[in-house]
Amino acid sequence: MSTTTRQHPRSVPAASRRLRRAGPAGRVLALLALSATALAVPAPAQAQEQARVQAAAQVAVSLGDSFISGEAGRWWGNSTVAAAAGCTRGGTDRAAYRQRLICRYDPQRVYDGTAVHGEGTGCHRSDVAEITGLGQAALTPLNLACSGAETRHVINEAFKENTASQAELLAQVAATQQVKVVVLSIGGNDLNLSGMLRRCAALYIAADKRSCASTGEGDRFVAALPAVEQQVTLAVQKIRQVMSQASARSAGYRLILQSYPSPVPSSARVRYSEGGGGKTATRTLVGGCPLWDADFDLMHDTLAPAIDAMLRRVATATDAEFLSMLGAVEGHALCEQGTSQAGTLDDAAELGDTMEWVRYGTAGAKISQGHQQEAMHPNAFGQQALGRCLLAIYRDPSSQPCDAGTPRTQT
Repeated sequence: MSTTTRQHPRSVPAASRRLRRAGPAGRVLALLALSATALAVPAPAQAQEQARVQAAAQVAVSLGDSFISGEAGRWWGNSTVAAAAGCTRGGTDRAAYRQRLICRYDPQRVYDGTAVHGEGTGCHRSDVAEITGLGQAALTPLNLACSGAETRHVINEAFKENTASQAELLAQVAATQQVKVVVLSIGGNDLNLSGMLRRCAALYIAADKRSCASTGEGDRFVAALPAVEQQVTLAVQKIRQVMSQASARSAGYRLILQSYPSPVPSSARVRYSEGGGGKTATRTLVGGCPLWDADFDLMHDTLAPAIDAMLRRVATATDAEFLSMLGAVEGHALCEQGTSQAGTLDDAAELGDTMEWVRYGTAGAKISQGHQQEAMHPNAFGQQALGRCLLAIYRDPSSQPCDAGTPRTQT
Protein backbone atom coordinates (compact mmCIF):
# COMPACT_ATOMS: atom_id res chain seq x y z
CA MET A 1 0.00 0.00 0.00
CA SER A 2 1.48 3.34 -0.95
CA THR A 3 2.05 6.07 1.60
CA THR A 4 0.04 9.26 1.56
CA THR A 5 1.48 12.66 0.77
CA ARG A 6 -0.78 15.26 2.33
CA GLN A 7 -1.59 18.23 0.14
CA HIS A 8 -2.73 21.07 2.33
CA PRO A 9 -5.62 23.07 0.82
CA ARG A 10 -3.52 26.23 0.94
CA SER A 11 -1.07 24.58 -1.46
CA VAL A 12 -3.70 24.55 -4.22
CA PRO A 13 -2.58 27.08 -6.86
CA ALA A 14 -4.09 30.55 -6.41
CA ALA A 15 -5.51 30.55 -9.95
CA SER A 16 -7.34 27.31 -9.24
CA ARG A 17 -8.78 28.71 -6.02
CA ARG A 18 -10.00 31.84 -7.78
CA LEU A 19 -11.64 29.81 -10.54
CA ARG A 20 -13.28 27.50 -7.96
CA ARG A 21 -14.74 30.41 -5.99
CA ALA A 22 -16.17 32.03 -9.08
CA GLY A 23 -18.80 29.35 -9.85
CA PRO A 24 -19.37 27.88 -13.36
CA ALA A 25 -20.43 31.13 -15.04
CA GLY A 26 -17.69 33.11 -13.29
CA ARG A 27 -15.07 30.56 -14.27
CA VAL A 28 -16.03 30.84 -17.91
CA LEU A 29 -15.72 34.62 -17.72
CA ALA A 30 -12.37 34.32 -15.93
CA LEU A 31 -11.05 31.97 -18.58
CA LEU A 32 -12.22 34.32 -21.31
CA ALA A 33 -10.32 37.11 -19.55
CA LEU A 34 -7.11 35.12 -19.85
CA SER A 35 -7.40 35.21 -23.64
CA ALA A 36 -8.19 38.93 -23.65
CA THR A 37 -5.09 39.65 -21.58
CA ALA A 38 -2.82 38.34 -24.32
CA LEU A 39 -4.21 40.83 -26.85
CA ALA A 40 -3.37 43.79 -24.61
CA VAL A 41 0.33 43.01 -24.13
CA PRO A 42 2.82 45.49 -25.68
CA ALA A 43 4.50 44.22 -28.83
CA PRO A 44 8.07 43.63 -27.48
CA ALA A 45 6.88 41.06 -24.92
CA GLN A 46 3.84 39.84 -26.81
CA ALA A 47 5.14 36.46 -27.95
CA GLN A 48 6.45 35.50 -24.50
CA GLU A 49 3.30 36.68 -22.72
CA GLN A 50 0.99 34.96 -25.18
CA ALA A 51 2.87 31.71 -24.62
CA ARG A 52 2.49 32.11 -20.85
CA VAL A 53 -1.24 32.83 -21.09
CA GLN A 54 -1.81 29.96 -23.51
CA ALA A 55 -0.07 27.55 -21.14
CA ALA A 56 -2.07 28.84 -18.17
CA ALA A 57 -5.31 28.44 -20.11
CA GLN A 58 -4.87 24.73 -20.77
CA VAL A 59 -7.86 23.34 -18.94
CA ALA A 60 -8.77 20.04 -17.31
CA VAL A 61 -12.54 19.73 -16.84
CA SER A 62 -14.35 17.36 -14.49
CA LEU A 63 -17.97 16.43 -15.15
CA GLY A 64 -20.41 14.19 -13.33
CA ASP A 65 -21.41 13.42 -9.78
CA SER A 66 -20.32 13.56 -6.16
CA PHE A 67 -17.37 11.21 -6.46
CA ILE A 68 -15.61 13.69 -8.72
CA SER A 69 -17.13 16.95 -7.47
CA GLY A 70 -15.26 16.49 -4.20
CA GLU A 71 -18.11 15.48 -1.89
CA ALA A 72 -16.87 14.84 1.69
CA GLY A 73 -13.67 16.77 1.01
CA ARG A 74 -14.49 18.72 4.16
CA TRP A 75 -13.10 15.93 6.32
CA TRP A 76 -9.58 14.73 7.14
CA GLY A 77 -10.86 11.25 7.97
CA ASN A 78 -13.32 10.40 10.74
CA SER A 79 -13.22 11.12 14.46
CA THR A 80 -14.25 9.52 17.72
CA VAL A 81 -15.32 13.02 18.85
CA ALA A 82 -19.07 13.12 18.28
CA ALA A 83 -19.94 16.81 18.53
CA ALA A 84 -18.10 20.10 18.86
CA ALA A 85 -15.67 19.06 21.59
CA GLY A 86 -12.21 20.19 20.61
CA CYS A 87 -13.81 22.32 17.90
CA THR A 88 -12.06 20.57 15.01
CA ARG A 89 -13.28 17.08 16.01
CA GLY A 90 -9.84 15.60 16.35
CA GLY A 91 -8.55 17.77 13.52
CA THR A 92 -10.89 16.16 11.00
CA ASP A 93 -13.25 19.07 10.30
CA ARG A 94 -11.68 21.47 7.84
CA ALA A 95 -14.70 23.77 8.11
CA ALA A 96 -14.07 24.45 11.80
CA TYR A 97 -12.69 27.70 13.16
CA ARG A 98 -12.81 29.73 16.38
CA GLN A 99 -14.21 33.22 16.65
CA ARG A 100 -13.86 34.90 20.04
CA LEU A 101 -13.39 31.51 21.66
CA ILE A 102 -16.60 30.24 20.07
CA CYS A 103 -16.32 27.20 17.82
CA ARG A 104 -17.96 27.73 14.45
CA TYR A 105 -18.35 25.67 11.29
CA ASP A 106 -18.49 27.11 7.78
CA PRO A 107 -18.63 24.52 4.97
CA GLN A 108 -17.91 27.31 2.48
CA ARG A 109 -14.29 27.17 3.65
CA VAL A 110 -14.11 23.90 1.72
CA TYR A 111 -17.02 23.90 -0.75
CA ASP A 112 -17.08 27.66 -1.35
CA GLY A 113 -20.33 28.75 -3.01
CA THR A 114 -21.47 25.16 -3.58
CA ALA A 115 -21.99 24.32 0.09
CA VAL A 116 -25.52 23.41 1.13
CA HIS A 117 -27.53 26.59 1.66
CA GLY A 118 -31.01 25.14 1.24
CA GLU A 119 -33.11 23.07 -1.11
CA GLY A 120 -31.61 22.72 -4.58
CA THR A 121 -28.05 23.53 -3.51
CA GLY A 122 -24.99 21.57 -2.48
CA CYS A 123 -22.89 20.56 -5.50
CA HIS A 124 -20.09 20.29 -2.92
CA ARG A 125 -17.17 21.06 -5.24
CA SER A 126 -14.35 20.91 -2.72
CA ASP A 127 -10.90 22.45 -2.82
CA VAL A 128 -9.34 18.97 -2.79
CA ALA A 129 -11.55 17.50 -5.54
CA GLU A 130 -9.90 14.93 -7.75
CA ILE A 131 -9.44 17.28 -10.73
CA THR A 132 -7.10 19.50 -8.69
CA GLY A 133 -4.53 16.72 -8.97
CA LEU A 134 -3.99 17.70 -12.62
CA GLY A 135 -2.65 21.04 -11.43
CA GLN A 136 0.63 19.12 -11.07
CA ALA A 137 0.52 18.56 -14.85
CA ALA A 138 0.40 22.34 -15.48
CA LEU A 139 -3.32 22.26 -16.24
CA THR A 140 -5.94 24.63 -14.85
CA PRO A 141 -8.58 22.47 -13.13
CA LEU A 142 -12.21 23.40 -13.77
CA ASN A 143 -14.77 21.48 -11.73
CA LEU A 144 -18.27 21.44 -13.25
CA ALA A 145 -19.41 18.26 -11.47
CA CYS A 146 -22.21 18.28 -8.91
CA SER A 147 -23.13 16.02 -6.03
CA GLY A 148 -26.33 14.13 -6.85
CA ALA A 149 -26.02 14.58 -10.62
CA GLU A 150 -27.41 11.93 -12.95
CA THR A 151 -26.66 11.38 -16.63
CA ARG A 152 -29.48 13.75 -17.62
CA HIS A 153 -27.70 16.57 -15.79
CA VAL A 154 -24.67 16.01 -17.96
CA ILE A 155 -26.67 15.75 -21.18
CA ASN A 156 -29.36 18.42 -21.10
CA GLU A 157 -30.67 19.45 -17.67
CA ALA A 158 -29.54 22.08 -15.18
CA PHE A 159 -29.04 20.94 -11.59
CA LYS A 160 -28.40 22.75 -8.31
CA GLU A 161 -25.72 25.45 -8.70
CA ASN A 162 -25.26 24.52 -12.37
CA THR A 163 -27.74 26.78 -14.16
CA ALA A 164 -27.20 24.86 -17.40
CA SER A 165 -26.39 21.24 -18.19
CA GLN A 166 -22.80 20.22 -17.66
CA ALA A 167 -22.45 19.63 -21.41
CA GLU A 168 -23.53 23.21 -22.09
CA LEU A 169 -21.10 24.56 -19.51
CA LEU A 170 -18.36 22.49 -21.13
CA ALA A 171 -19.26 23.97 -24.52
CA GLN A 172 -18.83 27.49 -23.15
CA VAL A 173 -15.33 26.65 -21.97
CA ALA A 174 -14.28 24.67 -25.03
CA ALA A 175 -15.39 27.47 -27.36
CA THR A 176 -12.57 29.72 -26.21
CA GLN A 177 -10.05 27.65 -24.28
CA GLN A 178 -7.76 24.70 -24.88
CA VAL A 179 -9.42 21.78 -23.14
CA LYS A 180 -6.74 19.14 -22.71
CA VAL A 181 -8.79 16.55 -20.84
CA VAL A 182 -12.40 15.91 -19.83
CA VAL A 183 -12.92 13.49 -16.92
CA LEU A 184 -16.36 11.99 -16.30
CA SER A 185 -17.78 10.13 -13.29
CA ILE A 186 -21.46 9.28 -13.70
CA GLY A 187 -24.04 6.52 -13.32
CA GLY A 188 -24.12 5.95 -9.56
CA ASN A 189 -27.07 8.26 -8.99
CA ASP A 190 -28.97 6.81 -11.94
CA LEU A 191 -28.65 3.53 -10.05
CA ASN A 192 -29.56 5.25 -6.74
CA LEU A 193 -26.58 3.63 -5.07
CA SER A 194 -26.75 6.00 -2.09
CA GLY A 195 -30.43 5.19 -1.59
CA MET A 196 -29.68 1.49 -1.55
CA LEU A 197 -26.93 1.95 1.03
CA ARG A 198 -29.31 3.94 3.23
CA ARG A 199 -31.87 1.14 3.02
CA CYS A 200 -29.22 -1.43 3.91
CA ALA A 201 -28.11 0.68 6.89
CA ALA A 202 -31.71 1.05 8.05
CA LEU A 203 -32.06 -2.75 8.27
CA TYR A 204 -28.98 -3.00 10.50
CA ILE A 205 -29.95 -0.05 12.70
CA ALA A 206 -33.42 -1.56 13.17
CA ALA A 207 -31.79 -4.86 14.16
CA ASP A 208 -33.73 -6.42 11.30
CA LYS A 209 -32.00 -9.71 10.64
CA ARG A 210 -32.64 -9.36 6.94
CA SER A 211 -29.88 -7.89 4.79
CA CYS A 212 -30.07 -6.18 1.42
CA ALA A 213 -28.39 -9.26 0.02
CA SER A 214 -31.06 -11.56 1.43
CA THR A 215 -33.99 -9.41 0.26
CA GLY A 216 -32.85 -9.32 -3.37
CA GLU A 217 -31.74 -5.68 -3.30
CA GLY A 218 -28.47 -6.59 -4.98
CA ASP A 219 -30.20 -8.56 -7.73
CA ARG A 220 -32.48 -5.61 -8.51
CA PHE A 221 -29.46 -3.32 -8.61
CA VAL A 222 -27.60 -5.54 -11.07
CA ALA A 223 -30.73 -5.85 -13.23
CA ALA A 224 -30.78 -2.04 -13.60
CA LEU A 225 -27.23 -1.86 -14.97
CA PRO A 226 -28.04 -2.34 -18.71
CA ALA A 227 -30.44 0.64 -18.76
CA VAL A 228 -27.92 2.84 -16.96
CA GLU A 229 -25.21 1.66 -19.34
CA GLN A 230 -27.25 3.11 -22.20
CA GLN A 231 -27.63 6.43 -20.38
CA VAL A 232 -23.92 6.70 -19.60
CA THR A 233 -23.22 5.97 -23.26
CA LEU A 234 -25.49 8.87 -24.23
CA ALA A 235 -23.66 11.14 -21.80
CA VAL A 236 -20.29 10.26 -23.31
CA GLN A 237 -21.67 10.76 -26.82
CA LYS A 238 -22.99 14.19 -25.79
CA ILE A 239 -19.53 15.18 -24.59
CA ARG A 240 -18.09 13.97 -27.89
CA GLN A 241 -20.64 16.08 -29.76
CA VAL A 242 -19.81 19.18 -27.74
CA MET A 243 -16.09 18.77 -28.23
CA SER A 244 -16.47 18.16 -31.97
CA GLN A 245 -17.99 21.63 -32.22
CA ALA A 246 -15.32 23.27 -30.06
CA SER A 247 -12.55 25.49 -31.30
CA ALA A 248 -9.60 23.91 -33.07
CA ARG A 249 -7.38 24.37 -30.03
CA SER A 250 -9.41 21.69 -28.17
CA ALA A 251 -9.24 19.16 -31.01
CA GLY A 252 -6.61 17.03 -29.30
CA TYR A 253 -8.47 16.60 -26.01
CA ARG A 254 -8.63 13.36 -24.05
CA LEU A 255 -11.84 11.92 -22.60
CA ILE A 256 -11.50 9.76 -19.49
CA LEU A 257 -14.43 7.82 -18.05
CA GLN A 258 -13.81 6.56 -14.54
CA SER A 259 -15.49 4.09 -12.21
CA TYR A 260 -16.11 4.14 -8.46
CA PRO A 261 -14.16 2.78 -5.50
CA SER A 262 -15.94 0.51 -3.08
CA PRO A 263 -16.47 2.64 0.05
CA VAL A 264 -16.45 -0.42 2.32
CA PRO A 265 -14.24 -3.52 2.60
CA SER A 266 -15.38 -7.12 2.46
CA SER A 267 -16.81 -8.45 5.71
CA ALA A 268 -13.57 -10.31 6.49
CA ARG A 269 -11.78 -6.96 6.66
CA VAL A 270 -14.25 -5.08 8.92
CA ARG A 271 -12.68 -4.17 12.27
CA TYR A 272 -15.94 -4.19 14.27
CA SER A 273 -17.87 -7.39 14.97
CA GLU A 274 -21.30 -7.78 13.38
CA GLY A 275 -23.12 -8.23 16.66
CA GLY A 276 -26.90 -8.13 16.67
CA GLY A 277 -27.32 -4.77 14.97
CA GLY A 278 -29.29 -1.86 16.39
CA LYS A 279 -28.87 1.83 17.16
CA THR A 280 -26.36 1.21 19.93
CA ALA A 281 -24.22 -1.35 18.09
CA THR A 282 -20.53 -0.52 17.77
CA ARG A 283 -20.79 -0.50 13.99
CA THR A 284 -23.49 2.15 14.29
CA LEU A 285 -22.23 4.47 17.03
CA VAL A 286 -18.47 4.10 16.72
CA GLY A 287 -17.76 2.91 13.21
CA GLY A 288 -20.51 4.74 11.38
CA CYS A 289 -20.82 1.69 9.14
CA PRO A 290 -24.15 0.08 10.12
CA LEU A 291 -24.27 -2.83 7.67
CA TRP A 292 -24.64 -6.59 8.01
CA ASP A 293 -21.67 -8.69 6.91
CA ALA A 294 -23.62 -9.87 3.88
CA ASP A 295 -24.05 -6.28 2.72
CA PHE A 296 -20.36 -5.44 3.12
CA ASP A 297 -19.71 -8.37 0.78
CA LEU A 298 -22.53 -7.36 -1.54
CA MET A 299 -21.08 -3.88 -2.01
CA HIS A 300 -17.38 -4.77 -2.13
CA ASP A 301 -17.44 -8.11 -3.94
CA THR A 302 -20.46 -7.81 -6.25
CA LEU A 303 -21.88 -4.34 -6.87
CA ALA A 304 -18.71 -2.23 -7.11
CA PRO A 305 -17.08 -4.68 -9.56
CA ALA A 306 -20.32 -4.87 -11.59
CA ILE A 307 -20.47 -1.07 -11.93
CA ASP A 308 -16.78 -1.02 -12.84
CA ALA A 309 -17.32 -3.61 -15.59
CA MET A 310 -20.34 -1.71 -16.95
CA LEU A 311 -18.44 1.56 -17.20
CA ARG A 312 -15.47 -0.19 -18.77
CA ARG A 313 -17.80 -1.47 -21.50
CA VAL A 314 -19.05 2.06 -22.15
CA ALA A 315 -15.49 3.37 -22.41
CA THR A 316 -14.58 0.64 -24.89
CA ALA A 317 -17.70 1.22 -27.00
CA THR A 318 -17.19 5.00 -27.14
CA ASP A 319 -13.41 4.96 -27.55
CA ALA A 320 -12.87 6.79 -24.26
CA GLU A 321 -10.02 6.08 -21.90
CA PHE A 322 -11.07 4.12 -18.83
CA LEU A 323 -9.79 4.74 -15.32
CA SER A 324 -10.78 2.04 -12.86
CA MET A 325 -11.08 3.47 -9.36
CA LEU A 326 -12.21 0.13 -7.95
CA GLY A 327 -9.23 -0.26 -5.62
CA ALA A 328 -8.49 3.43 -5.07
CA VAL A 329 -9.26 3.37 -1.33
CA GLU A 330 -8.44 -0.29 -0.71
CA GLY A 331 -6.80 -0.57 2.69
CA HIS A 332 -8.41 2.69 3.84
CA ALA A 333 -12.11 1.94 3.34
CA LEU A 334 -14.74 2.67 5.97
CA CYS A 335 -14.32 0.50 9.10
CA GLU A 336 -11.51 -1.45 7.45
CA GLN A 337 -8.95 -3.28 9.57
CA GLY A 338 -5.67 -1.40 9.90
CA THR A 339 -7.33 2.02 9.89
CA SER A 340 -8.39 4.26 12.76
CA GLN A 341 -10.33 7.37 13.72
CA ALA A 342 -8.86 10.53 15.18
CA GLY A 343 -9.16 11.28 18.89
CA THR A 344 -9.67 14.65 20.53
CA LEU A 345 -5.96 15.50 20.76
CA ASP A 346 -4.97 14.21 17.32
CA ASP A 347 -4.09 16.24 14.26
CA ALA A 348 -5.93 14.15 11.70
CA ALA A 349 -4.39 16.01 8.77
CA GLU A 350 -1.07 14.32 9.63
CA LEU A 351 -2.50 10.81 9.90
CA GLY A 352 -3.37 9.95 6.31
CA ASP A 353 -1.43 6.68 6.36
CA THR A 354 -3.63 5.22 9.09
CA MET A 355 -6.94 7.02 8.68
CA GLU A 356 -10.09 5.93 6.88
CA TRP A 357 -10.36 7.63 3.48
CA VAL A 358 -14.16 7.34 3.37
CA ARG A 359 -16.66 9.45 5.31
CA TYR A 360 -18.75 7.49 7.77
CA GLY A 361 -22.54 7.45 7.85
CA THR A 362 -24.03 10.28 9.90
CA ALA A 363 -25.85 7.91 12.21
CA GLY A 364 -26.36 7.78 15.94
CA ALA A 365 -24.08 10.10 17.93
CA LYS A 366 -22.46 11.42 14.78
CA ILE A 367 -25.59 12.94 13.29
CA SER A 368 -24.33 16.42 14.23
CA GLN A 369 -21.34 16.20 11.92
CA GLY A 370 -21.81 17.51 8.41
CA HIS A 371 -24.42 16.54 5.84
CA GLN A 372 -25.97 13.18 5.09
CA GLN A 373 -24.92 13.48 1.44
CA GLU A 374 -21.26 13.34 2.51
CA ALA A 375 -21.68 9.82 3.88
CA MET A 376 -19.87 6.93 2.16
CA HIS A 377 -17.83 9.30 -0.07
CA PRO A 378 -14.04 9.65 -0.27
CA ASN A 379 -12.97 12.29 2.25
CA ALA A 380 -10.08 14.74 1.76
CA PHE A 381 -7.52 11.91 1.92
CA GLY A 382 -9.65 9.85 -0.46
CA GLN A 383 -10.13 12.73 -2.90
CA GLN A 384 -6.38 13.26 -3.03
CA ALA A 385 -5.89 9.54 -3.67
CA LEU A 386 -8.31 9.75 -6.62
CA GLY A 387 -6.39 12.78 -7.84
CA ARG A 388 -3.13 10.84 -7.79
CA CYS A 389 -4.78 8.07 -9.80
CA LEU A 390 -6.00 10.58 -12.39
CA LEU A 391 -2.61 12.28 -12.59
CA ALA A 392 -0.91 8.92 -13.14
CA ILE A 393 -3.13 7.92 -16.08
CA TYR A 394 -2.86 11.42 -17.56
CA ARG A 395 0.93 11.17 -17.53
CA ASP A 396 0.92 7.56 -18.75
CA PRO A 397 -2.32 6.36 -20.43
CA SER A 398 -1.12 2.76 -20.28
CA SER A 399 -1.02 2.80 -16.48
CA GLN A 400 -3.86 1.66 -14.25
CA PRO A 401 -2.53 2.49 -10.78
CA CYS A 402 -5.94 2.11 -9.18
CA ASP A 403 -7.08 -1.16 -10.72
CA ALA A 404 -8.08 -3.77 -8.17
CA GLY A 405 -5.15 -6.11 -7.59
CA THR A 406 -2.64 -3.81 -9.27
CA PRO A 407 -0.02 -2.22 -7.00
CA ARG A 408 -0.43 1.54 -6.77
CA THR A 409 2.61 3.81 -6.87
CA GLN A 410 3.08 7.20 -5.29
CA THR A 411 2.96 10.00 -7.88
